[in-house]
Amino acid sequence: MPTSIIPFSPVGLIVLSVFVIGLAMIIFEVQLAMDKFKPALMMMSTVAIIGIYYWFSGDDPERFKPLIAMQAATKESLFGLIAFMAFMWMIVEILNERNVFAAMNQALMNRGLGARGLFWVMGLLSALLSPFISSLTTTMIFGKSISNVSANPRYTHLVLCNTIISSNSGVWFIGTSTSLMVILAGKVAMTDLLMLFPAAIFGWFLSALVLDLFYLKKLDTDTLLKPSTSAEGIKPGGLSLAFVCAFAIIGAVILNMVLHVDIEFALGSGLGLVVMYIWVLKTKWCSIEINLDVQLQKVEWATLMYYIGIITGMAALNHVGWLSYVRQLYETLPPTWVNFILGMVSSCIDNNLLEAAAIMANPNLGVDQWMLNAMMVGIGGSLTVVGSSAGVMAMSIDKSYTFATHLRFLPAVLANFLGSFGFWYLQFEVLHWV
Repeated sequence: MPTSIIPFSPVGLIVLSVFVIGLAMIIFEVQLAMDKFKPALMMMSTVAIIGIYYWFSGDDPERFKPLIAMQAATKESLFGLIAFMAFMWMIVEILNERNVFAAMNQALMNRGLGARGLFWVMGLLSALLSPFISSLTTTMIFGKSISNVSANPRYTHLVLCNTIISSNSGVWFIGTSTSLMVILAGKVAMTDLLMLFPAAIFGWFLSALVLDLFYLKKLDTDTLLKPSTSAEGIKPGGLSLAFVCAFAIIGAVILNMVLHVDIEFALGSGLGLVVMYIWVLKTKWCSIEINLDVQLQKVEWATLMYYIGIITGMAALNHVGWLSYVRQLYETLPPTWVNFILGMVSSCIDNNLLEAAAIMANPNLGVDQWMLNAMMVGIGGSLTVVGSSAGVMAMSIDKSYTFATHLRFLPAVLANFLGSFGFWYLQFEVLHWV
């Protein structure tokens, strides 16, 4: 995109300053008692700053064209991301209202798995579900579940750590925002991301093994769970609705992969099928009451506004040339190690922000490197509890799960990060298995 602005110009420095201030406020949102969507929206003021610069830069009526083009490209990328996330949230909240997830959790409790069995089954289910219902939702489901049945805080922390890691391993499909963003940006296809499944699952398994052998074995597994209690079952229509939702999600994937329908439009079509089925359930033949208005209100609009803010701010940062240095980093160092470094950085800087930076910098990478980029930035958020939405959700579920608590499990978290990277390197760089 053509631009007459350079990074170290006055307007370039002002844009960077606003962005850095907003980023700092996001990082310290807990200490500031401020929801992170507020400083993210503040970042959008950088677009107005650029507009003011063009206004005073002369009287050429064409001078605003680069800004107009930047905004158009940003709106196009934002629509796909926000629409997809809103549609998926609606489906999840509909199932949650029918107690589908609560019933699934209770079924696990009733299987008599014991503390160790529950640890492994919840981790595995998180790893398999998160690619489809998002890492945030998966952590919420299993995090609340273990908090209800655990009788030992140390065991709760173990399972929460396992859930954060396994939920973030959903990078092999559309479970994390990093994988979704590279798909929507056209860098990789869904079928490409499926090739990350072995590396992502291996990384989770390695971390779970470390947690089991070096942490869980030190606890008395016979005293870790509360006595079994009954829970409310699936509400009327919930089971059939679960099948319809599954059909809608699978159908959306098929539409995208076979007919090349953009995933947000495909999933919107699937949601249309779901709400029409809900209408059938509410008719006089079924008489099942489901309030869609309530479910619509449960969609995390604050999170959606956060994405709008940071991606717009990142687009402004790119417009004034700062992201050219990210591109130069890829040109200076081997892209494999740049992606590894970005994964490490995502432990303290929001992974969505880093992924947006990489995409807008637009380095000349192959599909395998874009897959590595999505994976490392996605699972890198597990390195610290504040590095991903899954970790933030875990902290909100259990207030005793803090930054320091998460660091106690650093060997397991590093096993996940290094294990996934090592498997990717073996698969793509050594065996050339694609």
